[in-house]
Amino acid sequence: MKNKCDHVLVIGGTGMLAGVSIFLAKEGYSVSIIGRTPAKFDRLKSESPPGSIFLIQVDYHSEELFTEIEKAIAEQGPFKLIVSWTPNYQALERICEMNDRANSFRLVHVKGSRRYFEDEEIVIPANCTYEKVFLGFVLEGETSRWLTNDEISNGVIQQIKSKGDERIVGQLIPYSARPR
Repeated sequence: MKNKCDHVLVIGGTGMLAGVSIFLAKEGYSVSIIGRTPAKFDRLKSESPPGSIFLIQVDYHSEELFTEIEKAIAEQGPFKLIVSWTPNYQALERICEMNDRANSFRLVHVKGSRRYFEDEEIVIPANCTYEKVFLGFVLEGETSRWLTNDEISNGVIQQIKSKGDERIVGQLIPYSARPR
């Protein structure tokens, strides 16, 4: 699945994808995480092997994001895998373009349930394998609930391990049963 010190990027890796960040670090990857909260990052650092995760503390709506991505690539090498939970498709497209064109990489794009039914196009470079993970909900009797962070992370980890074009975590239909 990887070579020693392969570099990965997790966008949203200190929040609901924290379990994914820790999993990748324990698998031996060099994990760059875009996040805004140093306290959450410090918790991840304490649960990961020393020197395995790196915080890119920046808002992904900021131009500074791209300067920080360039630095991360220069220091750790190109991304072999990008896991993204961001609604900002333009920023994600630009990050993918910045990645090394000489090497192939995977993009695991985590999306909310609505995106399954109405989504925008995303432009991906030819050297990128694009995979989608749609986050649904859980029906419990007459009620429903959103997925927990652990359920989300486990679903994304399964996608990383197994590959494939698309994965649904939880359920998406009936759409009217979504939690309010």
